[in-house]
Amino acid sequence: MAEKYSYNPDDFHLSADKRAEITKGLTERQAFMVTQWMDLHEVINRGDWDGMDAFFDTEKMTYDNPNRPDLGVYKVWKTSPQGLYKTFPPSVYRTLKAWGRGDDEICVLCHHHGKQTGGPYMGVQPKGQELNVYWFSWLRFEGDKIVHIYSISDVLTMLIDIGVIEHKQPVDPYK
Repeated sequence: MAEKYSYNPDDFHLSADKRAEITKGLTERQAFMVTQWMDLHEVINRGDWDGMDAFFDTEKMTYDNPNRPDLGVYKVWKTSPQGLYKTFPPSVYRTLKAWGRGDDEICVLCHHHGKQTGGPYMGVQPKGQELNVYWFSWLRFEGDKIVHIYSISDVLTMLIDIGVIEHKQPVDPYK
């Protein structure tokens, strides 16, 4: 991975070679699902909110994340990337690694980057704070549509970086 805060906007437009590297070793079906996910990121990165609907079974899709229990169904979950896009422009996403299980499940390690210039976040005013969140998502597909996402993300670092909470990152918590 790149060093913290040293990202180039081009890092979020995955080349054919980078996509092939990410899907290497997956079955054809698993590679298809990961490619769908990477294509979804391209759509979200350009703010195409209607276009993102094509990747989901919008009636069945559910979302679970212990940090955001309020985002359970697609219609509500969709508001999260929209809000982030407005608050942290340029708000961009990319897939870093992927794994597969069977014909309907993948797990992806992803990165979200932006700068808080578009408005307040959790009461903190924008001052150009960088957003760099790494997360894992487990996705389940039915056919070519996403029907479930479970995500776990590094929210603590995000809240510290933005200034929502002041806290030192532990170096060795046992000292």
